[in-house]
Amino acid sequence: CSSAPNRHVISLDISACRLTGTLSPDIGFLRNLQSLYIVGNTLSGEIPKSLSQLNNLIEMFLYRNELHGSIPEGIGDLPKLKALDLFGNNLSGSVPRKLGTNGKLQFLDLSGNNLTGTCHSHWEAASP
Repeated sequence: CSSAPNRHVISLDISACRLTGTLSPDIGFLRNLQSLYIVGNTLSGEIPKSLSQLNNLIEMFLYRNELHGSIPEGIGDLPKLKALDLFGNNLSGSVPRKLGTNGKLQFLDLSGNNLTGTCHSHWEAASP
């Protein structure tokens, strides 16, 4: 939590907690969240579209779970997102085009999924 008098949740790390079930869309209510780490559990279901409303989010790490479905298009619109790691899930569908045009994004790992398409724009320019 922040040290401000009204105390907001700015970081959530529930990694390797042996969690099962699905990701709650209520995480989208944590409007001041900057870092989200939900790594190495056995969570299934889809990535909630409500995560696209976390406009202060800088890092989102949801790797090594059993998430399926597509990546919500709005995740590419997050204005402060610098790192997105969805490695090792069962995600499918197209890579959202906006992920390739988000100029703030510095780290992106979508490997270990069943995604189609490419990352455009600055990712292609950054390739060796």
